[in-house]
Amino acid sequence: MKKIMDGLNRVYDGFNKINEWFVIFLMCAMCIDLLIQVISRFVFRSPTTWSEELARYIFVWIALFGSAWCGRKHIHVRMTAVISRFPRGLLRVQQLAVSVICAFTCFYLFPYAINIFMAQSKLTAVTLGVSLGIEYIAAPVGLLMMAVQNTVDALYVLLDWEGYQARYMPKEG
Repeated sequence: MKKIMDGLNRVYDGFNKINEWFVIFLMCAMCIDLLIQVISRFVFRSPTTWSEELARYIFVWIALFGSAWCGRKHIHVRMTAVISRFPRGLLRVQQLAVSVICAFTCFYLFPYAINIFMAQSKLTAVTLGVSLGIEYIAAPVGLLMMAVQNTVDALYVLLDWEGYQARYMPKEG
């Protein structure tokens, strides 16, 4: 079972590395976009009409794809003040519960995100002239990525707890 979990983690880590580079690319694109806006507004006294809308699109993608990346790296915000008060023996149960609840929530929200995407993709953005679906597709894709990540985490906690601890839990002392 350990070989299966290690293989699954290698595949998912590779996928997450691609996601990480995509988020980095988006951050760079947003910085360039906003720099163009600042230069055009304050140097040329003629602000662009499209840059703020493009920055909003990019920001939505960064938020959703970044959430999946943070979840995989276990660097998202946690309530450690509460969790640290749990007995050490309940840690595995707590980690499993968090992963299952997060995965369930993402899978539950996924069809709603698809419906919103389908409705919004029929509309056109005001300044960019592209489908609003470009912005709204980030929700179902990001939710699906987070759902898969939390499912993999739940399996990792269930089937390879020692590997999970070694990978994600800081050593004390």
